[in-house]
Amino acid sequence: MNTIIKSTLKLLFRNKGFWFFLIITPVISSFILKLEQTNLGAYEIIGETEVVELEKPEDKVAYYGGKGKYVVKVYDACDSRLSNYMLKKLLESGAIIACRTKVPGMTKEDVDNRMEIDGFQDRMGSAIYIGKDFDTEVLSGNINDNLVIYNLSSDERNNLLENEVKLSIGQMRNADKLSAGGDIYEVLKEMNKTLPSKKIVSLADKNSVNLSNEQLDQKALMGYALAILTLGFVFGGIFVAHTAISEQEDMVLTRIKLTNLSNTKYFAAKFITGGIVSLILTTIMAFCTLSISTDKLGMGRISFLLMIFLLGLIFSSISLLFGILLGNVMSANVAAFTLWSMSSLLAGLYFPLDSTTKAVKTLSYMMPQKWFMDATELLMVKDNSVYFMIICVTIAYMIITLSLGSVGIKYKNYE
Repeated sequence: MNTIIKSTLKLLFRNKGFWFFLIITPVISSFILKLEQTNLGAYEIIGETEVVELEKPEDKVAYYGGKGKYVVKVYDACDSRLSNYMLKKLLESGAIIACRTKVPGMTKEDVDNRMEIDGFQDRMGSAIYIGKDFDTEVLSGNINDNLVIYNLSSDERNNLLENEVKLSIGQMRNADKLSAGGDIYEVLKEMNKTLPSKKIVSLADKNSVNLSNEQLDQKALMGYALAILTLGFVFGGIFVAHTAISEQEDMVLTRIKLTNLSNTKYFAAKFITGGIVSLILTTIMAFCTLSISTDKLGMGRISFLLMIFLLGLIFSSISLLFGILLGNVMSANVAAFTLWSMSSLLAGLYFPLDSTTKAVKTLSYMMPQKWFMDATELLMVKDNSVYFMIICVTIAYMIITLSLGSVGIKYKNYE
């Protein structure tokens, strides 16, 4: 076995493609982790405390509707202090997200036509049109077509929206009477000072981890980094599989068997080589991340490297299994790329899957990266139970891989 491991490693080190994935993927991953991003994690809470500004009427608002949030798209042709005040009061209700597009010159008829498109191609609870004469008509008590609410769903929060709008209009009219021809907006601010202060508290369920905005940003960057590292681990295993395929085609495997080495020991040597490749890649990653502080990583350096190594062990084994069972270099490469792209997507490395269907969430937990992203959250909050979890997950995947490998060996009839 030792001879096979040594000869396989020699072949790998002579392969330029192997060196490319061995060096480039850790470097790119480290670069991603060094990025200074302050809006990735905050994306989940955009709109809860401020109005989301859209560049044009065609922009979609469905992206802000995760976790059951009630989204309202606002076509604002007025853009006055009073219209901004009304939108601010909608946000203070704690249940509404307002996405506004400023549309000077847009009429109600234009918005009516726009609703024919948004009603089918976008997803929102309601839409609001604020006309250019909004200020004048609100204070006169005759709004007409300068404030129109379009209910685009059967959500019961439609009534909440309408009540909040009516309450804001009532406050504006009272402020107009109290101002006696003065600044209405200043009167509104004074009126709000007398109201009880409101504090919105988000409660997480017992199975969730409550991360800060900074930790959410770190988690998002970690997801991108793990996606790139997974590519390196997958193709590391595939290059090991290439050696097994070549040895089979060149009758080297037949000569090895003449030494009374069993198939199990032969493929065990290849799996051990895959583990060594994962260890080498993890070591290179360790050197690449020396300039990154543990605060930036969001976890201890040893924990970070352990997590990477175990993830690499899983994927190098899976891709090695695919390559050996397929028995063809091109098919193995295609399978490796498919494994990497689909698993990273379904694991939520690129974007969160919190608002997807139950079927997608269930499928997500079949992907190894999903478990390691959950481990990232636990490491960020210093939950020590994470070590037992990732070790159990790794052992489970290795048992499945080796079991399928033993069945595959008999199927391929390597006797």
